[in-house]
Amino acid sequence: MELQSLTPQHLSAAAELFVDNFSRLRQSVPVLPAGLADAARIASKISWLLEAQPGVAALEDGRLVGYMTCMILDNFRDAGRRAAYCPEWAHAVAAPYQAAAYRRMYRHLAAQWAAQGCQVHAITLLAGDQDTLQTWFWNGFGMAVVDAVRPMHPLEGEHKTQLCIRQAGISDAEVLAALDSEHVRYYTQSPVFMALRESQTAEEFQQFLAKSNNSVWLALDGDLPVGFLRLNGYEFEASDAIASPETVHITGAFLQPSYRGRGGNSAMLDAALRYHAGLGKSCCAVDFEAFNPDATAFWLRDFQPVCLSLMRCPEVVSHNNEA
Repeated sequence: MELQSLTPQHLSAAAELFVDNFSRLRQSVPVLPAGLADAARIASKISWLLEAQPGVAALEDGRLVGYMTCMILDNFRDAGRRAAYCPEWAHAVAAPYQAAAYRRMYRHLAAQWAAQGCQVHAITLLAGDQDTLQTWFWNGFGMAVVDAVRPMHPLEGEHKTQLCIRQAGISDAEVLAALDSEHVRYYTQSPVFMALRESQTAEEFQQFLAKSNNSVWLALDGDLPVGFLRLNGYEFEASDAIASPETVHITGAFLQPSYRGRGGNSAMLDAALRYHAGLGKSCCAVDFEAFNPDATAFWLRDFQPVCLSLMRCPEVVSHNNEA
């Protein structure tokens, strides 16, 4: 296997390689939007990355069997660390070359990332390819984030709860801001240990709820707000694979720990699915941290993973940013 610098001459074959893999995923997950099945679009996105960062191509007998490039992010996951990140469309390998090609391409690019002072190496994989997943595990990467989807039809079975579930209105903005502040603090605790994010303000919730394809659902114990579910119909701050006008994206979910196990989360989700189906949405997407055990147990009951984001934090990092 020969490695070369990824150049514009490789773009067409590289894009087709990704689209082939993506199309196989869509065969097993038909609700997944088709936006990344466009080879011209993928070629354009790879070209955009190559303007800022080099990439690598793997060839077998002169045929492209893999490619890989990345973006450099200075505040990865809001944790203040510099990262090299490969989105799901920024790499692909044809079977049966996954192990050999990914090992060699990563070895080549990791040296450049270290020279650029990257404290984190991260990659998003298409779900379902166990050979590729195992290759990255054996390169020292661990699971970080899962993107998952489901059709917009209601959840199976009845989802009763003693909590009151209702759609939030603009007048609930102060309540939602208080819950979201509690929400982001929760993620800093054991065993999740995420960096503290900024919570949404009441004004931001008002602006969010003013858009027709957005919604927030409240869970209340009598008059006491104890949880919320936020869905965004416009912005997709997750894997590009889920982005589509037909998709609504869950961007916040929180129920106070003492109220979990009482059906509140499922009841909010069921209400939201019914509502957004009525707005013409066909796909519901969510991204969640795999190291959050409560989230993983809940979302995997009703959603199918489509992208798996992995990361590695090398113990030794060069700070020579001139390489």
